[in-house]
Amino acid sequence: MAVDLVKRFGRTFIEGQTIFLEGETGNEMYIIHEGAVTITKKARNAEQVLAVLRDGEFFGEMALFTDQKRSATAIVAKKSVILEIDRNSFDFMITNNSQFAVNMIRKLCERLKNTDNQISELLILSPETRLLKALSSYWKSAGMKDKSGELLLLPYEGFIEHVRKNFGISADDANRNLLKLKEQKLVAIRKDHSGHHFITFSPKIFDYFNIT
Repeated sequence: MAVDLVKRFGRTFIEGQTIFLEGETGNEMYIIHEGAVTITKKARNAEQVLAVLRDGEFFGEMALFTDQKRSATAIVAKKSVILEIDRNSFDFMITNNSQFAVNMIRKLCERLKNTDNQISELLILSPETRLLKALSSYWKSAGMKDKSGELLLLPYEGFIEHVRKNFGISADDANRNLLKLKEQKLVAIRKDHSGHHFITFSPKIFDYFNIT
C-alpha cells in the first residue's frame, strides 16, 4: 500500500479497541494496512464471528454508499494500522486510481457472495452443525486415520486455526461447541505420546448430518 496513503489516512488501533458497533451510524470505511480486525454480528441471541480480516482487506464500506446504520461490529484483534477513508477521499481515490476501483469492485462482489452464504448458515445451521462442516473441510486437507482405520484424526490446534481463518469462528466459540459435540459423544479429544492433541470422530457423523 502506498506510503503516502498510510501517512494521510492511517490510524493506529490497539488490541480490543472497538472501531464501530452494530447499529451505529458512520461515514467512513476502513482498509487494514497491517493487523487484524474481527467482524461480529448478533444472531441467535449471541455474538457470532463473521470474519477475521487481515492486511489489505477492508470493511465498513456500506457507510459510503447508504445512510443505513452499521450492520456489524468491528473490533481490533491485535494492534493494527488502519486507513480511515471518508466519502470525499473515497471518491477521489476511485476517480484517480483505476486499479483501486477494480480491486474494490472485485472484493465487493466476492464479499456479497460470502456474506449471503454465511447468513444462510447462521439462520439455518446450529453452531454444532457449522463446526461439523468445518471438521469435514479440514479433514480433506489435514485428516488422518487411527491404526484401526475406523476413526478420523485431526490436529486440534490446526483445526482451531482453520475455523478461525476460513469459517469466521473464534477459538472460544470453536472450543465451546467442540465441548458440546464431545458431550453428545460425537467427537473426542485425545493426546498422543508427544503431548499433541487430536480431535477424533467417526466418519459416520458426516452421513448422519448430511455433510459432505
